[in-house]
Amino acid sequence: MAEVIVIGAGLAGLASAVRLAKLGHRVTICEQDERLGGVLGRIEADGFQWDAGAASTTLPAALRDLFRKSGRPIETLVQLEPVLEARRHMFADGSVLDLPLNDRATQHEAWTDLAGAQVAQQWTDLVDSYSDIWQLLRTTSIEPPLEDKLSFSTIRALKPWQSLEKVAQRRLSDERARAVLRHFAAQGGSDASLTPGYVGVWSYLERTFGRWTIPGGFGAIADALVQRASERKITVRTSATVAAVTTNGGAVTGVRLTDGEELAADIVVSDIDPRVLYGELVDDSAAKKVRKHVLATHQAQEAYVVHLGLQEPLPALPFETVLHGTPTVVVRTGGQAPAGYQAWSVLVHGYPTDDVLDLLVARGLHIRDKVVSRQVSPSWWAGVAWEGYRTARRRAGNVSPVKGLYCVGAGAHPGSGVPATTLGAAIVADAIGKA
Repeated sequence: MAEVIVIGAGLAGLASAVRLAKLGHRVTICEQDERLGGVLGRIEADGFQWDAGAASTTLPAALRDLFRKSGRPIETLVQLEPVLEARRHMFADGSVLDLPLNDRATQHEAWTDLAGAQVAQQWTDLVDSYSDIWQLLRTTSIEPPLEDKLSFSTIRALKPWQSLEKVAQRRLSDERARAVLRHFAAQGGSDASLTPGYVGVWSYLERTFGRWTIPGGFGAIADALVQRASERKITVRTSATVAAVTTNGGAVTGVRLTDGEELAADIVVSDIDPRVLYGELVDDSAAKKVRKHVLATHQAQEAYVVHLGLQEPLPALPFETVLHGTPTVVVRTGGQAPAGYQAWSVLVHGYPTDDVLDLLVARGLHIRDKVVSRQVSPSWWAGVAWEGYRTARRRAGNVSPVKGLYCVGAGAHPGSGVPATTLGAAIVADAIGKA
């Protein structure tokens, strides 16, 4: 049995903690805030409730595996349900595309109705081509730790030097189809011209596995993990800020809190910004090389999020609507509201120069006089921005060169988002193994 300290109780931190506790380790969580869950939480005001962070996920198997490997199936705590509504895309020219999330034939039909048979076939062929890319990524980069060197055949297939923007220009003749593909970079806070083309694999994952949410709000995942942590007898310390990861001869010995208290540990799992971890908390020569790489990365642009409580009648919108333009605006309608009202969350991807309501009105959603409540989500760590394909090698690895130190979360391999951070926790649990 190892003494494990997990720094940070976001999704990845909680996922790592409950997995390691199930493997027989003694786990302590140190969280600087008073609540657990990170951005997986809720905003509540004026009788409305909104998801503070993620509201849905693809690859539901990642969450199911997490709960199964830490105790009982997820269905014993919360119910994952598919998002059945198509994602709506509204373009600057006034055209609208309702793109189904999880069906090849109906996606093809939707593109045919909007842009004709040629564009529909281009989109379908492109998404089909990501099937092989997914198998390569899954077996070499997503499920295992990132390999030091990929085989030549894998690199040739992934074409990491080819940007998502270049893929859009080469494979799609319609600017609206290009905008939909670019959105997979924008939603991660990155520029499509600096994002590897293989990131478009998320179009295939959505079409294959769909998107899934939880009735009542996705923040229930955090509640379920907190309950699982209690079941696994994990020690939780809130308002506990870590000032340093202590080491000796290239191996961790524990952590020191800001109040001077030292906690001994054989293993430390970090779910905080790796630039903070290696730049401020770890002072060991074994971390010199990884520190240089990590500090060369830059934070992905955070979405500016405003939550609106609105009085009906309102424009009929599906679960998610993308308003393409500069900046891109996403409207989510899945919040909880009293009868006769709706709860929308508005995410601005880009640098907003106008008020959110002005942006919505300019894109055709005239809801200014319907607003009865307005709340803003606090900013959250959005991971590492793509700055070319070499970014993948600069992102913190799950297994640190400092013995006993591991990294999970949005800034670590395999990246940000619910599936990636959950899979990162699985990689770390497998690397540490049973007690």
